[in-house]
Amino acid sequence: MGIHSREPKCRRGLAMIVMIIFGSLLSVFVSPINDKRERKTLAGPSETVQGVMAVHSELLPEKKLSICIGNLLDQREFYYEKEKNGFLDSSRLISKTGPCWLRRYTVEHAVTCFDRLDSNRDKLETNPVLNRRKQLRFVFMGDSRIRQQFLNFIRLIPDYDKQSLPNPIPFHHHGDIEITSDILGVRVSFKWRPLINDNVTETIRQWAITDSPERPYWIFLSMTAWHMLQGYGADYQLYQKKISELGPLLGQLANVSQVIWLHQYPSVDFYGGIRASNTDIVSEKIYGYNKITRKILESLRTRIRIWDSSNPLVEEYTRDCTILKRDEKAKIGDPSVPMDYASAYFNCDDYIHTGYAALSQATQLLFNDICNSQME
Repeated sequence: MGIHSREPKCRRGLAMIVMIIFGSLLSVFVSPINDKRERKTLAGPSETVQGVMAVHSELLPEKKLSICIGNLLDQREFYYEKEKNGFLDSSRLISKTGPCWLRRYTVEHAVTCFDRLDSNRDKLETNPVLNRRKQLRFVFMGDSRIRQQFLNFIRLIPDYDKQSLPNPIPFHHHGDIEITSDILGVRVSFKWRPLINDNVTETIRQWAITDSPERPYWIFLSMTAWHMLQGYGADYQLYQKKISELGPLLGQLANVSQVIWLHQYPSVDFYGGIRASNTDIVSEKIYGYNKITRKILESLRTRIRIWDSSNPLVEEYTRDCTILKRDEKAKIGDPSVPMDYASAYFNCDDYIHTGYAALSQATQLLFNDICNSQME
């Protein structure tokens, strides 16, 4: 069934779709304000306790639930609850044990999480030597899609003494990036590795077999899209061979670090205009590569985790782009739009890079996975 055959319905649902996309973004900024208003209401002398609690329950129904804890990144263990209108509820997940709620992470929450992770460092690794390291180490390794996740992750690191190398970060930077904060004791690295090659396998091997201070506590990686490009062979069989060689090393590293493989997000696949050349990287091909990646990595029976629970968020985003066929925001080049990564990926014109509306929710899910057990 084609979307275009239901064009009248799509138009009637246009307002709802736009509200869903931007409502999730707006909640990032208004939730602290709402929290203050709710606390003030609870303290007000003119309300009965029962009445206040009834209002409070309507405002924050998730408070009746427990916070989501566990492997939130695997869609087979947790998935998003759907609202009555069929859209995803980005504040609630469902597992075999029932629904739970997601915390909305702010900079303040992130700082608390990093502090508690630092104090519990002896629980992160089995090797006591690692407890003497000065920094919590996060590594994002892969292509521009992983770079997007990295850039959204560091948005929640405050500017106390945050240092960036390079500074400023160049637009579309095809190189490594380092973010450090001595006050927080955090180091977050992006390593530009768009292809699985000898450099990647040797780096993973060294981290797995040696007690290097460069070895991360968490590593998020994915390097699939470039293997689909004609300029790099577009060889599905070769990709299978490469991921089969890398898999055992990742499994070995997963014994001492948290290893998370990001499944490639769906792309925006409608054609026309600048999208006419969108044939190398399309959702159907991405699905095939993701499928073989999961099959190979899971066959190893290691602690490697596959992050695919954010895919439904991106699927909604790509569907909305297909229906709307318009930018979410003014195009890059408009002097009223700041030139930064967030605005660059905020529109439906970029068919490969997911828009910020969905990506910000994925970052929230990542922080919930890393931090919720520390915050409770």
